[in-house]
Amino acid sequence: QPPAVSPGCAGLGDGVDSKYMKTLRVDSKMLSKWWGTNIRLEACVLLPHGFDEPEHSHARYPLVVAHGHYSPQWNAGGAFRTDDPRCDEEKEGYKCVEDKYAWYLYRKWTSLDPAVSPFVGARMLLVTINHPAPFFDDSYAVNSASMGPYGDAIMKELLPAIEAKYRGIGEGWARGAMGGSTGGWESFAMPVFYPEEFNAAFSACPDPVTFSHYTSINLYEQSNAYFYDAEFKRTPLPGYRDGYSGVTWPGYKTPYGATIATVVEQNHRELVLGDHSRSCGQWDIWEAVFSPVCPDGFPCRIYDKLTGKINKTVADYWRENYDLAHIIKRDWAKLGSKLNGSLHVFVGGSDSFFLTNAVMDAQDLIEGIDPSTPTGIEWVIGVHEGRGFQHCFRGYEYDAKGVPLPNSITRLTYAQAFLPNMAKRFAGTAPKGADVTSWRY
Repeated sequence: QPPAVSPGCAGLGDGVDSKYMKTLRVDSKMLSKWWGTNIRLEACVLLPHGFDEPEHSHARYPLVVAHGHYSPQWNAGGAFRTDDPRCDEEKEGYKCVEDKYAWYLYRKWTSLDPAVSPFVGARMLLVTINHPAPFFDDSYAVNSASMGPYGDAIMKELLPAIEAKYRGIGEGWARGAMGGSTGGWESFAMPVFYPEEFNAAFSACPDPVTFSHYTSINLYEQSNAYFYDAEFKRTPLPGYRDGYSGVTWPGYKTPYGATIATVVEQNHRELVLGDHSRSCGQWDIWEAVFSPVCPDGFPCRIYDKLTGKINKTVADYWRENYDLAHIIKRDWAKLGSKLNGSLHVFVGGSDSFFLTNAVMDAQDLIEGIDPSTPTGIEWVIGVHEGRGFQHCFRGYEYDAKGVPLPNSITRLTYAQAFLPNMAKRFAGTAPKGADVTSWRY
C-alpha cells in the first residue's frame, strides 16, 4: 500500500497553511522518552480574524481545544472553508449540508458585525490536536499506565508551544475545551485532571464518565460485563441501539430502542481483530487508557474478553484513577469551586451507546454531595417532542419556529454555540489586571 496522503490542516496538502489555518508540530520529549522512539504531536490552529492586522498586533488570545478523534484536516465540530460550495442539498445530500456549514463558519468567523457573528467580542485560538497512540487514533489526552504521559505532554509541551507562537494568553483562566463523544470525555476530564489549567469545558455525549454505567454495564456491582446477573436466565446486555443519528438529515432518527449489537458481540469482534487490547476498537482503547499494566506488559483486562467475567481489582483501579464522577466527589474540596460555572454536560435522552446512563449517574452522585447547595455544573438531557436525542447530542439549538435542530446540524456548530459563552466566562472570572480587552473586538 502506498503511504496515505494527508490533506493537511487547511485541506491544501500536508503542512501547507492558509491565512487562517496553521500547522504546528512538537516532538514530545516526554512521550519519546516513555516510548523509546520519537513521538510527534500536532495541532491545527484556526487563527482569529484580525490576527495579522496592525491594529490587533498587541492582542493576546484565549485558547480553546476542540477535542475529538484524529483528523489531519481541522474540524472542531464543523469544518472551515473559505469558498461558497454552491451546492444543492436537496440534490447532493448531507455532504452539501456539511460544506455549507463550513462556509457559514468562515463567514461568521471573519465578520465584524455583531448581528451576524457570535465571535465579535470572542476572538480566540481554536485548535484541534492529533495525538494518536499505538492502541487507537487518539490517546484520550490523559496520562496512562499503558500509553504514557499524553496528558502532560499535551498540557506542558503542545499547548504552550501554540500559545507562544500565536500570541496566546497562556494562563488557565483563558483556556477552554469542547468536544463530543471521545472529545466529550476528554473535555470533561480536562478540568478534573488539570483544574488550574482550564476555565470552561463543554462536554457533549461523553464516553462513560462513571463506571457505574460503563455504557450498559455496572462494573462495580455486576459480576459479568456481557450478561445481566440472573439466577435462572442469561440475557445479553445491549451495546448499540437504533444507530448513529449524526448524519440523519433531514429530520431525526426515531429512538425505538432497537438493539443493533450486544456488548458480547462487540467485544468478541474486537477479540478477533486483535489481542491484548490491540483491536483499535472502542472497548479496547478504554481498557488501554484506564487499566494498569499487567505482568505480560499489556493493559490488564477489565473483564475476560471471552466470557465477560469482571476483574474487580482492575475495576477498583479504574474507579480511583479514571471514574470522573467518583474523582469529583472524592476531591470535591479541591474541584468544587473550579467546576462551578465551568463544566457543561450534554447527552441525548436515548444515546445510541447508552452514554446517557453514566451522565445521569454522574449528575446524581455529584449533585448529591451537598443537596442544599447547587454545584453550578450544567447537565442537559436532550429530548424533542418527548423523544430522546441519540448520539451525539451537543445541546439545544432551535430553528426559526422554535423547533430543536437535529444532531446532524448541531454537530456542525460547536464553535458558534460554545465560544461566546466561554468568552463571557473568561472575562467574568479573569484575575485582576488580566487582559480581557485586546481579544474582545
